[in-house]
Amino acid sequence: MKISLLLTFLTIPILIFGQITNHFENMDTKWNVAKTYPNGNIQNPNFVATTTTVYGFIGDTLINSNIWFKIFSASDSLFQNNLMFKGLIRSENNRVLFLDTSNQLDTLYDFNISAGDSVLFNLYGQYPEKIPVVSIDSIQINGQYYKRFHFAEPTTINAFDLLSEIWIEGIGSIHGPLFTNFPIKFSTEMPDSMLVTCTFSNNQQVWQHQNYSSCFVNIVLSADYLKLTDFKIYPNPFSDIIHLDNFGSKLYELTLLNSLGQTIMRTQVIGNNQTMDLTELKSGIYFLSINNGLNAKTIKIIKNF
Repeated sequence: MKISLLLTFLTIPILIFGQITNHFENMDTKWNVAKTYPNGNIQNPNFVATTTTVYGFIGDTLINSNIWFKIFSASDSLFQNNLMFKGLIRSENNRVLFLDTSNQLDTLYDFNISAGDSVLFNLYGQYPEKIPVVSIDSIQINGQYYKRFHFAEPTTINAFDLLSEIWIEGIGSIHGPLFTNFPIKFSTEMPDSMLVTCTFSNNQQVWQHQNYSSCFVNIVLSADYLKLTDFKIYPNPFSDIIHLDNFGSKLYELTLLNSLGQTIMRTQVIGNNQTMDLTELKSGIYFLSINNGLNAKTIKIIKNF
């Protein structure tokens, strides 16, 4: 990733920043990154899965008198098993350098850039484009103000795709610490996303995404998935209220998820005829997960615009 200066600068307010926690300078740093994507099968074609990957440092090495941290990833919430080496990271003068497993050196982040500067993003490793910073504001985390960098959208992607890139000083991309090394786009039509849920550094939790109640989220179809039949959910699409019929005498847990796989509501029902008042929901696509302890099913529901 290379930084270039544009001729035109956007005006931003002058902000006074205190001592932030630079995650790239602390060995005990970890980032939890949740990826949500369609994961249906024949029995449940509308299912959306969410899995979490943990990134963090384990050990260091000395290269040309400079200390580099070794960064790994793991699907284990304890960050102990199935560790995968991703490369080396070093932070200096508010810039983060990355040496990947093929010994390719690059600038992962430069938190010194200004609005109007551009950053080279190579989408999928095939579509390089310099994308400008359109604005810089601040976000308060644990009483300290961190600069936040908002990027324009690439011109090389279509109208239904978004990069949605934002950096937070000392933390990195909202899509994960290594996202800038291999950026991808996200669809506005399919429920896919990749977001940092939490970060930990300097012996404390620093950041938690407001849309995630848990730092580690795993929602996937199990191998012994059983199809539910008989019950009815209507109308779909709906305006405010949906009806649930033929649930019988079993106790069912209902979990409502948004298009990113994030839990909106959870409740339990028992009995043949039930209703759910969803007046407060915004218009859009949602997923209703139904589970009676033995069987499970997730269906797509749509609230009218």
